[in-house]
Amino acid sequence: MTNDKLQKVNFLGQYLAASRSENQILEMAMLISHDVLGYDHAIIRLVHGEELLSRQWIGFPREAADRVIRIGEGITGEAAKTGKSILVEDTTTDPRFIKGVENCRSELCVPLVYNERTLGVFNAESDQTAFFTQQDVQLLETLASQIAAALETARLREELLRSEKLSTVGRMASSILHDIRNDIHQLNISSDLLKKDGLKAELTLKVSDMIRKSSDNIYGLIEDIFDFVRTGHSHLALKPQHLCLALDAVAEHIKSTRPANVEVILEAEDDIELSMDMRRVRRVLMNLARNGVEAMPDGGTLRITGKRSGADVVISISDTGVGITRENMLKIWEPLFTYGKANGTGLGMAIVKAIVEDHGWKIDVSSEPGKGTKFTITASAA
Repeated sequence: MTNDKLQKVNFLGQYLAASRSENQILEMAMLISHDVLGYDHAIIRLVHGEELLSRQWIGFPREAADRVIRIGEGITGEAAKTGKSILVEDTTTDPRFIKGVENCRSELCVPLVYNERTLGVFNAESDQTAFFTQQDVQLLETLASQIAAALETARLREELLRSEKLSTVGRMASSILHDIRNDIHQLNISSDLLKKDGLKAELTLKVSDMIRKSSDNIYGLIEDIFDFVRTGHSHLALKPQHLCLALDAVAEHIKSTRPANVEVILEAEDDIELSMDMRRVRRVLMNLARNGVEAMPDGGTLRITGKRSGADVVISISDTGVGITRENMLKIWEPLFTYGKANGTGLGMAIVKAIVEDHGWKIDVSSEPGKGTKFTITASAA
């Protein structure tokens, strides 16, 4: 093997050692192997039950690539069944040969084996008879082992992520159902009270307020679920918007719902424009502001600011509440983590971080227990 070929094989190994998707693994494997072996056409098929399904190819017509080959069928199927490489110097004399490309005269099939389990087959072909050498067999076997290890690593990583997601969904469902059940119970009690004759106006207003708060909480829980599912996958409706519109809306809403012992201060420059999805940014700011109010059970000051800082725009929401411990500071962005709140899904801060990062912005937090917390969003001006 020449030094050039060895370097390319080593490069593939280094590339595949990093976290890669199945498509990335197979694309790079095909590019490197084509450069090293110089074949005319090739196809990688992966095992799916009792069949081999194509995943990556060069030089194969679509109808040939789409053909499903069963384990044990043809040269490729036999390589998958036995787990051994097969070199055919002249395909015209081999009855096992299944034609996929015109003028194919020689074929090299190498199984992708990991821990004695065949994951697929790498099939390389040439228009020349006796094109592949024993050195090519060894070379492709080396590449195949690298590919198989990378594919298995990717599969295990996907399984781990799927397991974590299922665990998250399970815990999330339990939390949400508990909160919704409590709110529905509150709605039922309120409904029964309203049916009573001669209910005083003051009590009617109180019951009406209980209904509104419970329905708002259920709506917020549903919004949390939808945003958690959508964030990072849906398209942001980006356009130049005045930041003060978002800050004013949040400040006014908080002022209308805050406890009497909480002061809300808004300091925002009027002429700042940002490329943003207004609805989502409002949701981020509202979430942070509500958290700030909840962090001040004994009252305090919520300060909302928006100002330029060089080429950037800095948005901050700070409170003078209970603060966050250093231990919990490391967890606040995790889905389902809640701190000091009686209700909620624990998705709020994970959604905040995802929306901010989807905009290409950055969010930081500083806090001191007993003195308060400050969230700072740094954005690029439109």
